Amino acid sequence: MTIPSRIIFSALLLLLVLTPLPYGTVEVWSVTLWELLIFAITLVWGISVVIEGRLSVSNNPLTLTLLALLLVAVVQLLPVLSAGDRHTLSYDANATFQTAIKLLAFILFFILFATFVNTDQRSSIAVNLIIGVAFIIAIIGIGQSYIGKALWQRGTFGPFVNRNHFAGFLEMGLGLAGGLLAGRGVKRERLAIYICVIVVLLAGLVVSASRGGMLSFVASAIFLAIVARPEREAEEQKKSRTILRTVAAAVLFIVMTGGVMLLAGPEDLMTNFSNISVEQGTETGAAARQAGELFSRRDIWGATTQLIKDHPLIGTGLGAFQMAYPRYDPSSGLQRVEQAHNDYLQILADAGLIGGLIALAFIALLFSRGFAAARNRDRPRRAIVIGALTACFAIAVHSFVDFNLQVTANAQLFLALAALATTRRLHSHQG
Repeated sequence: MTIPSRIIFSALLLLLVLTPLPYGTVEVWSVTLWELLIFAITLVWGISVVIEGRLSVSNNPLTLTLLALLLVAVVQLLPVLSAGDRHTLSYDANATFQTAIKLLAFILFFILFATFVNTDQRSSIAVNLIIGVAFIIAIIGIGQSYIGKALWQRGTFGPFVNRNHFAGFLEMGLGLAGGLLAGRGVKRERLAIYICVIVVLLAGLVVSASRGGMLSFVASAIFLAIVARPEREAEEQKKSRTILRTVAAAVLFIVMTGGVMLLAGPEDLMTNFSNISVEQGTETGAAARQAGELFSRRDIWGATTQLIKDHPLIGTGLGAFQMAYPRYDPSSGLQRVEQAHNDYLQILADAGLIGGLIALAFIALLFSRGFAAARNRDRPRRAIVIGALTACFAIAVHSFVDFNLQVTANAQLFLALAALATTRRLHSHQG
């Protein structure tokens, strides 16, 4: 393991720790600092390549889909003559340019992570760090639910501004930890520790009172039960043991979920579920305001669908949604809408059918390569892949009702998990 390789690996781990802290890295200053850090890490890599005279890059095909999306942003910034009062295809050239820079940083992060987290040892370190960060953030969120805003002035959702983004981060950590357990990738002496971690993460998810988070957790639990089935074993007694383990895991899951909800206090969560009809727009605006809802997802999705119909091929510009949306806004400006609250509608609105196909290709490659990697007979490797896929599935489900993948910390974690699920690793401990 060379010194530059160690430095880059350590820097990537540091990014995973630091990025969630400044409110999930959503403000201009924190995003800019995050981008500079990634460009600096890339520069160190480039210098080491020149010095050593050797370039080794992971050939993960997911990189191609990310590069294709960056190309869409470049096309949207090209000058055109027939875009009305606009000089580019994008409704906001500056916003699209800033999004392109951020997307480039994400691509570099993914390449770096896939290239330098390339051994079993490094993968194990990264996985444990991710679970540890999620655990600490859950502890902070749980503590805030009792002591209010003493630690963070913007809300009681750990370092995040929004309950759904807090839940999104935790559900990825929960999926990863659950995958390690279900895939039998945890040593017996550490089982109790991992179970305690899962209980805390689940408690944090309940405290978040995020409906999308809880529904995603249930969906990911079902997904995990399907993909984590042990390899076929010839001996009948081993099959019976597998059945017993499955039943025990199901009972444990039910007991843990019920116990955590009882201890954490599900009042806010139940209130949020009871307000679904309000948010979907079936009640008056006054009723929605009384329920604490600042927007109607049904209205936003309807307006976004119309926006997509009017810009079907290449969209309105990556990052330009908030500039294009007002002319479709049924609230006549009463609602402040910056995102579609659905990452799939958002990519179609921002990048059109082309962007939608790229996103579909990314998802297809992620799960096809992940499922192939999960057939590995190496139990620790298989467990990591199962956990990473479960975490990615959880956030993919949550993305139907929110915009977690537009939050820097959550998108970065998603890409790290995608790399863990799909990148071939070396057996040696050298990188």
